[in-house]
Amino acid sequence: MTPWRSSLRAGLSVIWLPTILLLLSAGDAYAQGLQVGTWRGALEGVAEFARQKTKNGSAQETIDSRYTEERVSLENSGTYYYDPRIFLLSIGGTFGLSQEYLTDQGSRDGQLWGYDLLAQFLSDAPLGLDVFANRNQYSLTRQLSGRTDVTNQKEGATLYARRLYIPSRITFRQEHPVQESRTSGVVSRRDNVLNIVNYEGMRGWDDSELDVEYEYVDDSDQVFSDQSYRTHEGNLFYSLDFGPELNRRWDSYAHYLTRTGGSGVGDLTTGTLNELLRIDHTEALRSDYRYLFINTDAPGGSATSHTGEATLQHKLYDSLTTTVGTEAIVQDLPGGGRDIYGGILKFSYVKLLPSDGRFGADVGGRFRYEDDQFSEVESFVPQENHTASTPFALPIALDNPFVVASSITVTKIALGPLPLGCAPQSRPPIPLVLGQDYTLRTVGNITQIVPLPCAGLTAGIDPGDTIAVDYSFLAPSSLTFTSTIWHAALFLDYRWIRPYYTHEQIDENLVSGQDGQFLDNQRSDTVGVEVRYDGPRLRTSLLGEGQRYLSTQQDYNNFRSAQFLDYLILPQLTLSLNADETYFDFSKPKHTSQYYRGAALLSYVFADNLNVNASAEYRQTDDSRLQSERRTDAALRVRWFIQQLEVSPSLEYYDVRRGNSQTSEIRTILRVIRRF
Repeated sequence: MTPWRSSLRAGLSVIWLPTILLLLSAGDAYAQGLQVGTWRGALEGVAEFARQKTKNGSAQETIDSRYTEERVSLENSGTYYYDPRIFLLSIGGTFGLSQEYLTDQGSRDGQLWGYDLLAQFLSDAPLGLDVFANRNQYSLTRQLSGRTDVTNQKEGATLYARRLYIPSRITFRQEHPVQESRTSGVVSRRDNVLNIVNYEGMRGWDDSELDVEYEYVDDSDQVFSDQSYRTHEGNLFYSLDFGPELNRRWDSYAHYLTRTGGSGVGDLTTGTLNELLRIDHTEALRSDYRYLFINTDAPGGSATSHTGEATLQHKLYDSLTTTVGTEAIVQDLPGGGRDIYGGILKFSYVKLLPSDGRFGADVGGRFRYEDDQFSEVESFVPQENHTASTPFALPIALDNPFVVASSITVTKIALGPLPLGCAPQSRPPIPLVLGQDYTLRTVGNITQIVPLPCAGLTAGIDPGDTIAVDYSFLAPSSLTFTSTIWHAALFLDYRWIRPYYTHEQIDENLVSGQDGQFLDNQRSDTVGVEVRYDGPRLRTSLLGEGQRYLSTQQDYNNFRSAQFLDYLILPQLTLSLNADETYFDFSKPKHTSQYYRGAALLSYVFADNLNVNASAEYRQTDDSRLQSERRTDAALRVRWFIQQLEVSPSLEYYDVRRGNSQTSEIRTILRVIRRF
């Protein structure tokens, strides 16, 4: 045990004893100085029944589960001695029992207990101290993925220095999250001990602002030791308004992260510096300047990038905006590097029309000159970040062609919403497994990460997740080419109807070198129309869009539509409907993909004490090269307040089909809470 943890626990034990004595012995000695705060409490009961059926080919299994829980909690807040600015205390505790029965595992009883302590010393003084300790234990039901028992324990202290030149606070805390998930008879346990030191400093002046943050994390994984790691992370942000009329603004942002870990996590160091300068010369003329530095060191190699941009923007009568600019990018990669220089020209025009209409046109482009020079056959890209699309996680194309598939490693670094049928995941970074969490697909010279959805205890890649990809790619020995990138867009908006058209095109031409296979010409045309209505009781929209995409590597047609409707049936009754449909027809390589989603919500609110929601959602994914997936879920939930009594019954149904496998579940829950 580290010295600061021993000292912290000793300090907490010193505080606990006199705190309890103060509350229990408010006799004559304390009658004048002790002011006991407000007492609150609650009795809570939960009853739950679920039946899950699983079919896999001809095999079928049915599992019934029953779960009940009883809790009592008591809390006191606002207790102080003589003056709340000297000492203020909030303390509470919870005790409960749980009973669970599973068809395949039998009965299991448990205890649920927790506490919450916050002691504040000298809350308004130049130096102040908060000491906290809490423990929370509960059982979490995950639809189609069994149950997860969660225990979160935290203890620590925060020191405030309010009168420093930069008002600061520093927190020392230890967190101990434990999760035990049971899915289809398989038990998974996560047990981490985190020691964290966090510093925050912030100050604002009349024309500037400074924000500094540093955090040290020591995450010790008690189950998978190779996923333990330590990080040092710092952020610095400074902004300044200056000039004769404060017409100039400078924003500076710096970020640094270093991580050391086992083989499951790996070492990583990243540094970012982002400098922005804006000058408002007149009301119509503005210039912007930017410098961006990024350095990344990973086990496979390091990469450094310098980016400089300068743009000049002019507005004419609030209708025509003209932007001209220049840019330069210098990248150092393992075995070589690339230099990019270019210019930008863009026109944006908006015209007001009779009957509250608008017409808009946007046209522009950029010209780039790129010189790639590599002394090695292969180069390396560390931590290339991608975020999975929503509401469907579509294949993710890597930025460079000719990727060496065997070199790819994928790590999940941020979590999106947890889908149905998935157990809660551990803290990122989460190493992902080829064939289990994702697959690889090659389209021409481009490699794609094909997400596989999470299922039970597997992490997968789901909508909204962010991944970091390390990989090697075949590099051109000597390649110089130019890129002409231009776009055009037109739209007409009369509020109730909005037709639009966009065109994007990239033409790459070889200047010198023998590696023209690295070049890729692209063309995209999109046309669509949106019809909408906004009334006092009805809001609705219908969008239809078609896209034609053609490149050296890929060729497809894409059709997309989206609809929503919000209708106030009665002052207390609301109906919401929304749907999305997407269809891809690929000619190169030949295959099709279809995605459908529809959802409905009927909500009833009466007198602020009764809320009834009925919801249903359907999702379907069909890809000729992947397993089909269909998901249906529906629920009826009621929340009813009768003075200090809360009654919340619910009925839920879920069904997921992937290929030949189907899992369905029906669940009823009754929760009753009596507050006092």
